[in-house]
Amino acid sequence: MFLALTGFPLVLLSIIAFIIIIGVIICIHELGHFYFAKKAGILCHEFSFGMGPAIYKKKVGETTFCIRLIPIGGYVSMAGEEVTSDYYKPGLEIGLNFDGDAVSEIILDEKRSAEIRGTIKNADLEGKDGNPLYITLDLGAQDHYFPVKRDAIYVFENNQTLQIEPYDRSFDSKTKWQRFITLFAGPMNNFILALVIYLIVSFASGVPNYKSNKIGAISGNTYPAYDVLKKGDEIKEINGKNISSWTDVQKALDDAFLTTTTINIKFDRKGEEKQDEIEGISIIQSVGLSNVGADKLTPISTDDNIKYKDSNGNELIIDKGLMLGTVSFRNSKMDVSKKSIITKMKVVYDKTDSKALFNVDSYEAVYEIESWMQLINIFKDIKSQAKITFIDYYRINNNGTPKNDTDDYYEFVSESKETTTYTDEVLKSQNVDKVVNLIGISPVMKFDFFMSIGNAFKSFWSDFTLVFRTLKLLIAPSGVRQIGVNNLSGFVGIFGLIEKYIGNGILPLLAFTAMLSVNIGIMNLLPIPALDGGRIVFLLVEAITKKRPSKKVESIINTVFFVLLMALFVYITVHDIIRLF
Repeated sequence: MFLALTGFPLVLLSIIAFIIIIGVIICIHELGHFYFAKKAGILCHEFSFGMGPAIYKKKVGETTFCIRLIPIGGYVSMAGEEVTSDYYKPGLEIGLNFDGDAVSEIILDEKRSAEIRGTIKNADLEGKDGNPLYITLDLGAQDHYFPVKRDAIYVFENNQTLQIEPYDRSFDSKTKWQRFITLFAGPMNNFILALVIYLIVSFASGVPNYKSNKIGAISGNTYPAYDVLKKGDEIKEINGKNISSWTDVQKALDDAFLTTTTINIKFDRKGEEKQDEIEGISIIQSVGLSNVGADKLTPISTDDNIKYKDSNGNELIIDKGLMLGTVSFRNSKMDVSKKSIITKMKVVYDKTDSKALFNVDSYEAVYEIESWMQLINIFKDIKSQAKITFIDYYRINNNGTPKNDTDDYYEFVSESKETTTYTDEVLKSQNVDKVVNLIGISPVMKFDFFMSIGNAFKSFWSDFTLVFRTLKLLIAPSGVRQIGVNNLSGFVGIFGLIEKYIGNGILPLLAFTAMLSVNIGIMNLLPIPALDGGRIVFLLVEAITKKRPSKKVESIINTVFFVLLMALFVYITVHDIIRLF
């Protein structure tokens, strides 16, 4: 119960942040459509945020602004998007109310009173080519012609209303340019929002002062530098190399991590020279391994303080091998977890790698693992997809152990389940380094107007191109398919990411919001019917063929693809939930 209560504020904060972030991105998107639709003179019935039942409505002018129960999605309902001719087809019995001599309300609710009731003989509520709007009713003794106001409304059951749609107020009546900019404005606003956010982040964070050797920030208590270094410390030496600038710091760390994960660092703290040793973090991102939270294996003595025990509580001698830190394998069923101790690893190389490394078309190697540097170098050589299996390893098994016992209890496993590495192509496309080495320090930041602007545009372009590189991995022909539909994230996945970002501060959360806005903008521009991009394709077809596609055919295609997109959304959401738990 205590854990649940302490976790509640974070969950609540994440929910609030999720609603705000999604709300801002969607509203900015829909405002783009709305603004240019109004500029073109298109009648906008509703501006809605969210899906499902309406929880708040307010009519301003001729548009109803609405907040709906489920805070995902949104839309602007424009004249011409739905078929309304069924509301005034011949033979339909309706009621009419008047403002002066012209019809102001068309009553479609049989139970509602009206000034006149009758059966429609014929009607024109579009008024193409400047024709007047009218309804002719069969009143029994004779037919009667009634002029209709251009802002008359339909009245349905439960007091629901809808303004009629004269042709000159519909989306279809506008020029190709007006229709294009109205459709494109939503994604365009997403791109503008992302760029503005990146400018804010860039100006707020500043740019690194590479001329200084002072530490500007320590990343957090999960990083090894947290207990050793402090903000303001001047780094003087790293593994024997003199340091006078942050460029020297980066180069010295890069050189050190080529051979060791142990960093010996000399630094000056308020005039006092100090020296300490830091065990750097190594993250092998091609397979999902790190040494975060791992202990160094030391020979076991016969002292009372026994570090390892088997699952029966007996002393366990493990004096060789390597303890793993955090793990995040692609295979969720992988039975190797944090603090597992591996002694051997089998690698089945892809023919691309095996030919390059061993001059053979296929190769299977078993390595005795003794250090992180050895493991890192093995994975650095793997460029394609390799199959990885751990042999003769020890896995933590705390079942049945005393709850207050702090010792790690292990069970021996002869062979793990198999996992695979991400290829260099996939890692490069996602701007992910194969191996990341760090200790958790950042340089002093300074304000630089032009560099900040440049960094903002670089971040925007990186996110913009990242989406297309990911789509290429998803749909392009490939002998090794490593990215699938189940790797995509929907709103549940986005919530999970927001929950992770929320603890890193406002600037990382803002940067994530910008990236999300870029993604939503591009996804809406994909040439898929039911999305903005699909509707733009229909517009391009019209421009090329000089013939407008059938409204009925376009509506059917959009409906079919909308159903398919909803099915995809459900599929992605299911996988999001599985990953979340």
